[in-house]
Amino acid sequence: MVTGRGASQERSRERRERLLRAAVELIAQRGVKAATHRAVAAHAGLPAPTTGYYFSTTAQLIEEALKYHVERRVGELGLLLDGATAGATSLEDLGQSVARALITGASTTGLAQYEVYLEAARNPALRAAVAASTAAFEQVASVRLAALGIRDHRRAAQAFVALADGFALHRFAFPQTFDEELELLRNGLRGLFLSYALEESEVSSLIASITPSLPGR
Repeated sequence: MVTGRGASQERSRERRERLLRAAVELIAQRGVKAATHRAVAAHAGLPAPTTGYYFSTTAQLIEEALKYHVERRVGELGLLLDGATAGATSLEDLGQSVARALITGASTTGLAQYEVYLEAARNPALRAAVAASTAAFEQVASVRLAALGIRDHRRAAQAFVALADGFALHRFAFPQTFDEELELLRNGLRGLFLSYALEESEVSSLIASITPSLPGR
């Protein structure tokens, strides 16, 4: 049983986490500008001054909210990729399994992440936090791709995260049916994995062997 100072610290940790969850939810629902100290406290069901006790500025609150969200999503992504790659026997299987896992594992609060990314384009103070979050996603992807024997797994992870982010943004702005998105994402991932699994000379030879049907040919 936790008593005394330990109980107080636990309550403080829980309040801080409630504030961060509330900030992520508000950003996802209404954008970065909605994450004021007062609004976040109200959304968390806590007294108005509480947010200022834990976060001195709104910028710090947004950065910590992004970090909180990313820490959880990175863990989820690792488990998702582990499950998707466990039974894959070919690049075809891999693309299909990972595409399906990314779509089914999508989260509505994930929009908060992209709201902060867009805000960083206008506010340089947020760019370090965004860079750190992107690096965290790339790291978890790189480890899994390396285990699969992908040749340049670090660059492949960068491309994978960029592709996944692009599809996530489209999912929020232009929702498609599950089957439509699955086909597009599967094909994109299949090409990505193929490109980074082969040697550069093999990729060049493969591309050279394909004759596109261009106008006038």
